[in-house]
Amino acid sequence: GLGGLRISTDCLSDSESDADRELGSATELEGSPLLGSQPAFPVQILPYLYLGCAKDSTNLDILEEYGIKYILNVTPNLPNLFENAGEFKYKQIPISDHWSQNLSQFFPEAITFIDEARNKSCGVLVHCLAGISRSVTVTVAYLMQKMNLSMNDAYDIVKMKKSNISPNFNFMGQLLDFERTLGLSSPCDNRLTAQQLYFTTPTNHNVFQLDPLEST
Repeated sequence: GLGGLRISTDCLSDSESDADRELGSATELEGSPLLGSQPAFPVQILPYLYLGCAKDSTNLDILEEYGIKYILNVTPNLPNLFENAGEFKYKQIPISDHWSQNLSQFFPEAITFIDEARNKSCGVLVHCLAGISRSVTVTVAYLMQKMNLSMNDAYDIVKMKKSNISPNFNFMGQLLDFERTLGLSSPCDNRLTAQQLYFTTPTNHNVFQLDPLEST
C-alpha cells in the first residue's frame, strides 16, 4: 500500500502542466498560493543532490553558492536559461505533470545524469515548475535505486526535507512499478541504517546542510 503518503488528486497537476504556465516567467510563481509553503531556496536531499522549482534554476547566486553545475529540467517547455554560457550542464526531460505521461521511461538517464554530477564532485539541481511533482518523482526514483530503498522510505526522506511535495497519482504508480523492477523489499522489511541516511539541518536560507557527525 501507499502507507502514509499524501497523494494529490486536486487541480494542481492540471494547472501545473498548462503550457502557458510552463512558458511563463519564474516571477509568476510569486502569486502562487503555494509560495508560502515553499522553501525559499533549493532543498538539499543528499550532499550533491538538490530539489527545487523553476525559479531556483534561474538564480545564479544560489547555483554558485551550492556548487550546482548540473541542472536536470523535468519540464517540456521551461528554458535552460544559462545553457549557452557553458558554465552548466543541462538535461531536459520533456514531461508534463499529467496522468497520461510516462515519466518512468526517463528514470535511467536521469539517474545517470545525477550520478555524473556526483562523480565530478558537482552539485545537481533537479527541478520542474513548482518543485512538487515531476522533480520529486525523479528524486524519489534516484534514492530508491542508489540507496536500495522502497518507494515509501525514499518518499519519506524527501518529505522530511521538503514538506510540500505531492507527485500526481500516476507518477506514484510508476514509482511502485519501479520498486518491483528493482526487486526492493517491502517497507516493513527495509530497515534504514545510519550509514544509509543523510541527516541534515536547515541553514539560514532554509536549505538543508549535511550534519558533520553523519558525514563521517
